[in-house]
Amino acid sequence: MKLVAAALTLGVAIVTLVTPKVLSAELSAPIPSLNMPPDLQQLFQAEMRELLLGTQRIAGALPVANWDGIADSAMAMRNSYVLEQKLTTAQRHDLENLPEQFKVLDEAFHRRAEKLAHAAQAKDAETVSFHFSRLLDTCVACHSAYAKTKFPNFRSEGGAEHRH
Repeated sequence: MKLVAAALTLGVAIVTLVTPKVLSAELSAPIPSLNMPPDLQQLFQAEMRELLLGTQRIAGALPVANWDGIADSAMAMRNSYVLEQKLTTAQRHDLENLPEQFKVLDEAFHRRAEKLAHAAQAKDAETVSFHFSRLLDTCVACHSAYAKTKFPNFRSEGGAEHRH
């Protein structure tokens, strides 16, 4: 249990120290690797800002067992799904042209957020920690593949990003 508390504290510290810098500068830059039209790009950027805030709220709520806060934030993250918003016909067409792997990662993220919410509703700390970790893994996988310009510290050459 002490190890879980230490890991959560470290996670909260990382999210709290790193994300304000990312939020202010990185999220306003275009997403060149996905080649989205500006209107769709703005929708995704708005979603990313909300998701980042959600991860911050969850990171702060987890060490104090604020299950309702975690569940609420996770469900808001699940429901922020751009692919389920009211979109124009042109925007839907543009979404269809996004890389399939991007769509898979996006869907996996939102499914994981829902699982996280259910674990929080069950007040299951171990499962909440697991799903939160996997949620962040999905962020890293997507940003490593599709936001290299924004997040240049994610490297993909030689499998360097997956070392233990």
